[in-house]
Amino acid sequence: MVDIRVARRYARALFEVALKQNLLQPTADDLAALRTLLEQSAELRAFFYSPLIPRDRKIQRLREALQAQVQPHTLRLLELLIEKRREKFLEAVCEEFRKLQEAHQGVVRATIESATPLTEAEQNGIVQKLQQSTGKTIIPTFEVNPDLIGGVRVQMGDYQIDGTLRGALDRLRDHITLEIERRGARAARTE
Repeated sequence: MVDIRVARRYARALFEVALKQNLLQPTADDLAALRTLLEQSAELRAFFYSPLIPRDRKIQRLREALQAQVQPHTLRLLELLIEKRREKFLEAVCEEFRKLQEAHQGVVRATIESATPLTEAEQNGIVQKLQQSTGKTIIPTFEVNPDLIGGVRVQMGDYQIDGTLRGALDRLRDHITLEIERRGARAARTE
Protein backbone atom coordinates (compact mmCIF):
# COMPACT_ATOMS: atom_id res chain seq x y z
CA MET A 1 0.00 0.00 0.00
CA VAL A 2 1.29 3.43 -0.98
CA ASP A 3 1.32 6.18 1.64
CA ILE A 4 -0.51 8.99 -0.12
CA ARG A 5 1.17 11.63 2.08
CA VAL A 6 4.57 10.69 0.65
CA ALA A 7 3.20 10.82 -2.90
CA ARG A 8 1.71 14.25 -2.18
CA ARG A 9 5.07 15.59 -1.00
CA TYR A 10 6.80 14.47 -4.19
CA ALA A 11 3.95 15.77 -6.34
CA ARG A 12 3.91 19.12 -4.52
CA ALA A 13 7.67 19.55 -4.97
CA LEU A 14 7.46 18.70 -8.67
CA PHE A 15 4.44 20.97 -9.10
CA GLU A 16 6.22 23.94 -7.49
CA VAL A 17 9.32 23.47 -9.66
CA ALA A 18 7.20 23.15 -12.83
CA LEU A 19 5.14 26.20 -11.89
CA LYS A 20 8.23 28.28 -11.11
CA GLN A 21 9.80 27.35 -14.45
CA ASN A 22 6.50 27.90 -16.30
CA LEU A 23 6.55 24.27 -17.45
CA LEU A 24 3.35 23.01 -15.84
CA GLN A 25 1.74 21.52 -18.95
CA PRO A 26 4.95 19.95 -20.34
CA THR A 27 5.53 18.32 -16.94
CA ALA A 28 1.94 17.03 -16.86
CA ASP A 29 2.47 15.66 -20.37
CA ASP A 30 5.69 13.95 -19.23
CA LEU A 31 3.90 12.24 -16.36
CA ALA A 32 0.99 11.16 -18.55
CA ALA A 33 3.43 9.72 -21.10
CA LEU A 34 5.35 7.88 -18.37
CA ARG A 35 2.15 6.36 -17.03
CA THR A 36 1.14 5.25 -20.50
CA LEU A 37 4.58 3.74 -21.13
CA LEU A 38 4.46 1.79 -17.88
CA GLU A 39 0.93 0.56 -18.61
CA GLN A 40 1.80 -0.57 -22.14
CA SER A 41 5.23 -2.12 -21.55
CA ALA A 42 5.43 -5.09 -19.21
CA GLU A 43 9.20 -5.13 -19.75
CA LEU A 44 9.62 -1.51 -18.68
CA ARG A 45 7.29 -2.06 -15.71
CA ALA A 46 9.32 -5.09 -14.59
CA PHE A 47 12.57 -3.12 -14.96
CA PHE A 48 11.31 0.00 -13.16
CA TYR A 49 9.67 -1.77 -10.22
CA SER A 50 12.21 -4.56 -9.73
CA PRO A 51 14.02 -4.41 -6.38
CA LEU A 52 16.73 -6.73 -7.77
CA ILE A 53 18.14 -4.25 -10.29
CA PRO A 54 20.75 -1.95 -8.71
CA ARG A 55 19.62 1.65 -8.30
CA ASP A 56 22.54 3.17 -10.17
CA ARG A 57 21.87 0.90 -13.17
CA LYS A 58 18.20 1.88 -13.22
CA ILE A 59 19.05 5.56 -13.06
CA GLN A 60 21.64 5.24 -15.83
CA ARG A 61 19.23 3.39 -18.15
CA LEU A 62 16.42 5.85 -17.49
CA ARG A 63 18.71 8.80 -18.22
CA GLU A 64 19.76 7.20 -21.50
CA ALA A 65 16.18 6.45 -22.50
CA LEU A 66 14.37 9.57 -21.28
CA GLN A 67 16.82 12.47 -21.12
CA ALA A 68 15.79 13.83 -24.51
CA GLN A 69 12.08 13.09 -24.03
CA VAL A 70 11.20 14.58 -20.63
CA GLN A 71 11.84 17.75 -18.66
CA PRO A 72 14.96 17.65 -16.47
CA HIS A 73 12.91 18.01 -13.28
CA THR A 74 10.67 15.09 -14.32
CA LEU A 75 13.76 12.94 -14.83
CA ARG A 76 15.06 14.10 -11.45
CA LEU A 77 11.81 12.97 -9.84
CA LEU A 78 12.30 9.48 -11.29
CA GLU A 79 15.89 9.44 -10.06
CA LEU A 80 14.78 10.45 -6.55
CA LEU A 81 12.12 7.77 -6.46
CA ILE A 82 14.71 5.18 -7.45
CA GLU A 83 17.36 6.48 -5.03
CA LYS A 84 14.87 6.28 -2.14
CA ARG A 85 13.45 2.93 -3.34
CA ARG A 86 10.04 4.51 -3.81
CA GLU A 87 9.34 3.49 -7.38
CA LYS A 88 5.92 2.19 -6.34
CA PHE A 89 4.91 5.80 -5.57
CA LEU A 90 5.17 6.95 -9.20
CA GLU A 91 1.51 6.39 -10.13
CA ALA A 92 0.27 8.09 -6.96
CA VAL A 93 2.66 11.01 -7.57
CA CYS A 94 1.29 11.35 -11.11
CA GLU A 95 -2.29 11.34 -9.80
CA GLU A 96 -1.53 13.89 -7.08
CA PHE A 97 0.26 16.12 -9.60
CA ARG A 98 -2.82 15.97 -11.86
CA LYS A 99 -5.01 17.05 -8.91
CA LEU A 100 -2.69 19.95 -8.10
CA GLN A 101 -2.64 21.08 -11.72
CA GLU A 102 -6.43 20.92 -12.00
CA ALA A 103 -6.88 22.85 -8.74
CA HIS A 104 -4.42 25.48 -9.97
CA GLN A 105 -6.32 25.80 -13.25
CA GLY A 106 -9.73 25.97 -11.53
CA VAL A 107 -10.87 22.54 -12.68
CA VAL A 108 -12.97 20.21 -10.53
CA ARG A 109 -13.93 16.61 -11.26
CA ALA A 110 -17.52 15.76 -10.36
CA THR A 111 -19.25 12.40 -10.21
CA ILE A 112 -22.93 12.88 -10.95
CA GLU A 113 -25.22 9.97 -10.09
CA SER A 114 -28.84 9.67 -11.16
CA ALA A 115 -31.46 6.93 -10.89
CA THR A 116 -31.93 6.84 -14.66
CA PRO A 117 -29.71 7.96 -17.54
CA LEU A 118 -29.78 11.72 -18.04
CA THR A 119 -30.36 13.29 -21.43
CA GLU A 120 -27.59 15.38 -22.91
CA ALA A 121 -29.59 18.54 -22.18
CA GLU A 122 -30.00 17.51 -18.51
CA GLN A 123 -26.29 16.71 -18.24
CA ASN A 124 -25.34 20.07 -19.74
CA GLY A 125 -27.78 21.89 -17.46
CA ILE A 126 -26.35 20.26 -14.33
CA VAL A 127 -22.76 20.99 -15.40
CA GLN A 128 -23.65 24.63 -16.16
CA LYS A 129 -25.28 25.11 -12.74
CA LEU A 130 -22.30 23.54 -11.00
CA GLN A 131 -19.90 25.78 -12.92
CA GLN A 132 -21.97 28.86 -12.02
CA SER A 133 -22.15 27.96 -8.33
CA THR A 134 -18.48 26.98 -7.95
CA GLY A 135 -16.89 29.37 -10.45
CA LYS A 136 -14.78 26.46 -11.67
CA THR A 137 -14.62 24.32 -14.79
CA ILE A 138 -16.35 20.99 -14.14
CA ILE A 139 -15.16 17.70 -15.62
CA PRO A 140 -18.20 15.46 -15.13
CA THR A 141 -18.53 11.71 -14.88
CA PHE A 142 -22.12 10.52 -15.12
CA GLU A 143 -23.23 7.30 -13.44
CA VAL A 144 -26.57 5.55 -13.13
CA ASN A 145 -27.51 4.25 -9.67
CA PRO A 146 -31.09 2.85 -9.49
CA ASP A 147 -30.90 2.81 -5.66
CA LEU A 148 -31.30 6.59 -5.69
CA ILE A 149 -34.96 6.20 -6.79
CA GLY A 150 -34.99 9.71 -8.29
CA GLY A 151 -33.03 12.95 -8.39
CA VAL A 152 -29.29 13.56 -8.62
CA ARG A 153 -26.30 13.22 -6.29
CA VAL A 154 -23.11 15.17 -7.05
CA GLN A 155 -19.72 14.37 -5.51
CA MET A 156 -16.90 16.90 -5.97
CA GLY A 157 -13.91 15.89 -3.87
CA ASP A 158 -15.10 15.90 -0.26
CA TYR A 159 -18.19 17.96 -1.06
CA GLN A 160 -21.50 16.24 -1.77
CA ILE A 161 -24.84 17.59 -2.95
CA ASP A 162 -27.64 15.09 -2.38
CA GLY A 163 -30.78 15.99 -4.28
CA THR A 164 -32.04 12.42 -4.50
CA LEU A 165 -35.30 10.94 -3.33
CA ARG A 166 -33.31 8.31 -1.44
CA GLY A 167 -31.39 11.06 0.36
CA ALA A 168 -34.63 12.89 1.23
CA LEU A 169 -36.16 9.68 2.59
CA ASP A 170 -33.02 8.98 4.64
CA ARG A 171 -33.07 12.51 6.09
CA LEU A 172 -36.79 12.16 6.90
CA ARG A 173 -36.16 8.81 8.62
CA ASP A 174 -33.34 10.33 10.67
CA HIS A 175 -35.54 13.27 11.66
CA ILE A 176 -38.43 11.01 12.70
CA THR A 177 -36.10 8.73 14.67
CA LEU A 178 -34.57 11.71 16.47
CA GLU A 179 -38.03 13.14 17.26
CA ILE A 180 -39.20 9.78 18.64
CA GLU A 181 -36.10 9.59 20.83
CA ARG A 182 -36.66 13.15 22.12
CA ARG A 183 -40.31 12.48 22.96
CA GLY A 184 -39.37 9.22 24.63
CA ALA A 185 -36.76 11.02 26.74
CA ARG A 186 -39.29 13.73 27.68
CA ALA A 187 -41.90 11.14 28.64
CA ALA A 188 -39.36 9.28 30.78
CA ARG A 189 -38.48 12.51 32.64
CA THR A 190 -42.11 13.35 33.42
CA GLU A 191 -42.85 9.95 34.95
